[in-house]
Amino acid sequence: MAILAVMVTPGSAALASDADLQRALLDSGCAAPRIETMLERHGFVAYRANCLGTSHKVITIVCGKGRCSPSPSSDDRGRP
Repeated sequence: MAILAVMVTPGSAALASDADLQRALLDSGCAAPRIETMLERHGFVAYRANCLGTSHKVITIVCGKGRCSPSPSSDDRGRP
C-alpha cells in the first residue's frame, strides 16, 4: 500500500477533512503533492497542489463543509 504524504500549512488542515482532501488528490492522479493554502474565506479553503512525479501538474482543490473537490484543469474544461 502506498503511503500518501501531504504537507499542509498549519491551521488550514482543520478546515478540511484530511481523508477527503487526500481522496480528491488521489482522484486527480496526484499521489505525491506539495500543498499550499491559496485562500481562506467564508468557511472555504482553496489549496494549490503541486503534484510531483512523472506527470508534473498543478491542481486547485476547494474544501468547505468537510468536503473537497478539485477544480477542473484547463485540459478537463476543453478548448473552444
